[in-house]
Amino acid sequence: MSSLIFGIDIIRGSVRSGTIRPHYALVRAEDGEVISEEKNVTRFRLMRYIRTELPEILAVDSIQEIAQGTADLYTFLAELPPGTKLVQVTGDGIKMETLTRVAARYNLSFDKQNPMEEAKASALLASFGAGYEVLAYTGITDITVSRCRSPGRGGWSQNRYVRKMHGAVRTHARDIEMKLISANLEYSMTVRRAFGGESRAVFTVYAPREQIPISPSKGGDVQIRIAGRRRDKIAFQPLTKKPRYLIVGIDPGTTIGIAALDLDGTLIYLASTRLFSAADLTREIATLGKPLIIASDKAEMPFGVEKIRRAFSAIAWNPKKDILIKEKYALAAGYDFKNDHERDSLSAALYAYRTYKNKFESILKRAPAGVDTDELRAQIARGLSLEQALSQISGTIPATTETQKETDTVTEIIFDERDERITRQEETIRRLRALVETLSRESAGKDKTISSLHKKLNAEREMQHTELLARSEIIERDREIAAVKKQLRKEERRCKNLRVRLDRMKRYVALQAGEGCSALKVLPQLSRDAVRSLDDEMGFGEEDLLYVLQIDGWGKSVVRELADARIKAVILPRHVYTRAQEQHLIEEFREAGLPVLSGADLSPRVKGKIGVADTAAVEEALAAWDASQTVYSKEKKAAVINSMVKEYQVERVREVRELGIDPATVIPERYLRTAPEPKKKETIKTVIRKPVENKTKEVPGQQKPVPPKPLPPEEKEEHPDKTQTSDQNASDLFTAVLTEYREKRKKEISGDE
Repeated sequence: MSSLIFGIDIIRGSVRSGTIRPHYALVRAEDGEVISEEKNVTRFRLMRYIRTELPEILAVDSIQEIAQGTADLYTFLAELPPGTKLVQVTGDGIKMETLTRVAARYNLSFDKQNPMEEAKASALLASFGAGYEVLAYTGITDITVSRCRSPGRGGWSQNRYVRKMHGAVRTHARDIEMKLISANLEYSMTVRRAFGGESRAVFTVYAPREQIPISPSKGGDVQIRIAGRRRDKIAFQPLTKKPRYLIVGIDPGTTIGIAALDLDGTLIYLASTRLFSAADLTREIATLGKPLIIASDKAEMPFGVEKIRRAFSAIAWNPKKDILIKEKYALAAGYDFKNDHERDSLSAALYAYRTYKNKFESILKRAPAGVDTDELRAQIARGLSLEQALSQISGTIPATTETQKETDTVTEIIFDERDERITRQEETIRRLRALVETLSRESAGKDKTISSLHKKLNAEREMQHTELLARSEIIERDREIAAVKKQLRKEERRCKNLRVRLDRMKRYVALQAGEGCSALKVLPQLSRDAVRSLDDEMGFGEEDLLYVLQIDGWGKSVVRELADARIKAVILPRHVYTRAQEQHLIEEFREAGLPVLSGADLSPRVKGKIGVADTAAVEEALAAWDASQTVYSKEKKAAVINSMVKEYQVERVREVRELGIDPATVIPERYLRTAPEPKKKETIKTVIRKPVENKTKEVPGQQKPVPPKPLPPEEKEEHPDKTQTSDQNASDLFTAVLTEYREKRKKEISGDE
């Protein structure tokens, strides 16, 4: 495989658009130099060039220029020759950079508006080792040998045709197996037997596709397909394994703060933790890159930071004096740090970067194009000159052992920690001596002014104290005024609401005072919220008439609340009254003892939240309600007594039967009979028919204390003409049954004794 590199960039069209097919700018580069350039290359022609010239790398600034999605990218990578790599020079899909920034790292400049210039930059960057290889297939390859035609079609004898085809598949499978064995490749084989040979053979070879000594083919009776095993997701692998250089700031202690910058001053990592030991911290920094400079915010580097610096053989940096807190905040402004430890480590790294910033910028101006500027800056930071660093990077000067020893010795002498510390201490001593001389000259004059300043200070303090007292009183008064204003606004709102409520109540009282009219309070909805809202606005209580417009969502609680308020009555519109009967709301009002009237005969007139109705009609409707309520109460009481008698009869018969005694010998026959269940038609007929006064009077006269053939309680309930005496008859019958049961029980007890 040659070292030829293709760099492409899209000129017009798009892989996502089906109308205009993409056309590319193609640049060929070899050994860091551009060989040829070509415009308007279609996708078909590009693939033909790749299969013909077999380049080592196909470089792009973004894989979206050649593939619409993941499936399209898998297909494109499968079409590439085994030895051609697809390289994205701008990042690994997660941490992406612009092509301009990547090119600046290698001191390249180009016109980003020109696709040909971008293709050229992509090719040169890939030749310098920048970018990430796109990996879509694992190191496993599948080889499939199968029939190329259907076995159901034969020009001559069918069996002979099938044997010929299956035999050819077996022959090709054996040839492939021999080639894999000769290439010393590990594989597994799956064979499907068929008539006369094999219909399918699948080889799983544990090697990448470029190592397979077999080519795909199709012709005659057999076809051979070769496909790599796809990864679960697209992966990116850097072309060079060389880690990037870092400037690392460390704040040691119980909680360790770490900040890492690249040589361009970009923040890469910022964290703080309590869990890291020195080994863990060293391992964490190594995963980020190779530290070139280890920085601290203290004038004397702490032992923990020094230990980590020695582990990486990095350059030590610490300020001439401890960095002040306000300087740390100024340095870390614009960065998102969580605590003081992250702030200290970040300020140390930024301070170190600013120290080397001018030197790094001058290096970039003088460095030739195509040189790894990170490596160049690292060598110069270690003490080499620009020429020495360039020669060492390019490898033009042979690196003999003596030259290496001299270089290492010079580096160690220049960057020896003790020499640096002695130099800094001497500078500090000189600066302190100069400061002492200055202070001694100024101390005499300052001593004279101290007494006068004290006097002025005392006077200022007294004035400030007086102002503070006055200011505190003003503040307190302002608070009281604000509280009073707030209370005043609250009372004004309350007065406004009360005025509205008073106006409504006046109108209601005026309506109530009218002759022949009764005032109504309109309740829009039969719900607790509507009742409470009406109570807040107008109030309601005894002898009030409520006109309810809607009953949707009613509940027993609101009925009980209205009954507890002892209002006079509830009036419903005609259609609402009909719905209330269907929803059994009338029964709930009867249970609560609250009159509910239909507005069909009352002719209510409503305006807003109040209304009027005819007083005579209301009184007549209330009288009719009281009469029906009396009948309802009596019927309910009779039903309760009858149910108790029936329950007693059933329980008595069950007890006698449990004792093994015939119920007919103990309980009279007339009490054993149970009335049949009333039919629905008879019940409806009984409710509609009016009672006859003559029959009602005759029935009590025929009732005897001990009748020969008394009717069961159920039969008595079926006759509506006996409603007035049903309660008395049920009570007498219940008393007679209890008396007879007690006497019978006494006899049983005396017989047992």
